[in-house]
Amino acid sequence: MNKIWIIARKDISEAFRSRSTYVIIIIMIILTISYISGYESNVKTLTSQESIDIYSRGFLNNLAYIIPMMFSIFICSVFSNYAIIIDKAKRNIESLMATPVSVKQIWLGKSLAVTMPSVIIGYSIAVLSCLVMAIGFVMPKTKSFIFPSLLAILSALIMVPMLVFFIVCIVTYIQLIITNPRVASFVFTGIFILLLFGVNILGTLGISVSYLALIYLAIAAVCVVANYLLSFHLTKEKILLSSKM
Repeated sequence: MNKIWIIARKDISEAFRSRSTYVIIIIMIILTISYISGYESNVKTLTSQESIDIYSRGFLNNLAYIIPMMFSIFICSVFSNYAIIIDKAKRNIESLMATPVSVKQIWLGKSLAVTMPSVIIGYSIAVLSCLVMAIGFVMPKTKSFIFPSLLAILSALIMVPMLVFFIVCIVTYIQLIITNPRVASFVFTGIFILLLFGVNILGTLGISVSYLALIYLAIAAVCVVANYLLSFHLTKEKILLSSKM
């Protein structure tokens, strides 16, 4: 475990020295403001206080379900560059494999280097967004402080970090064994877009966003099986051959 953490810590420190990390954070804040503005425009169409309360609670639940996951995945696309892509370009991955570290430890270390800061940043912006939303926008309309539901909070605290890690492990595996690791970064972009527009699709179909907890659980189970099967096929030879760019 100590070897895994050493690998992760190096990549995390390099990523936080990059300007692109902070540009992504600014973009996420802008997206949050845009998302919150949707509440203001929709709540104006409601007439009764009861309907405003119900809509406000549902909106906060959506924030708790979606924002941590969406932003964590978004920031993953930045940190994965420093965990794999740059190491391959500079041949650092080959030097790392010459040390007494197994390929699975490299895999887990690189995955943690992407997951940990991404989840921390995603959570920080999500908590800030929920507080700003609840105090600055919802409270003046409902005359009370509304918390997201317990299921939404538990899903954000437990399911999101677990699911992000499993997804990152799969993408990291792909980055380790393919010649152009940037291709795998499109996976993060695809998931981000899916989450961004998926909520609206669920709403259009009349499906409650609370079902996302079950969806997260089902996807996590599939990812666990996928990672278990992939672990048998990760070898030094595959990584070294893919590094000959």
